[in-house]
Amino acid sequence: MKKFNAGILLNIVFIFIIFYLAYHMIYGKFNIQNYLVYKFEERIYKEKREILDKNIADVAMDLNALRLNKEDYLEELQLQQNPLPQVGETVLKLD
Repeated sequence: MKKFNAGILLNIVFIFIIFYLAYHMIYGKFNIQNYLVYKFEERIYKEKREILDKNIADVAMDLNALRLNKEDYLEELQLQQNPLPQVGETVLKLD
């Protein structure tokens, strides 16, 4: 008789644990929906962080080239200020 009562009590405990976990999976603070949103936000954050790191590296290279007066960088700055073809330049149009 004691073994039967202990088995029923154990089953009731497991049922309460399952209901507790199911409730928190649906209505809890960190449920499946929040987990998926968190993963999406994390992926977006990583992509934005990589773009930002690349831009920071590019700006650092540009500032270094400007500080050292590199000719190719100065030519690029002139081309950005005046994008029209210079005298003696040939423009090729590719279709």
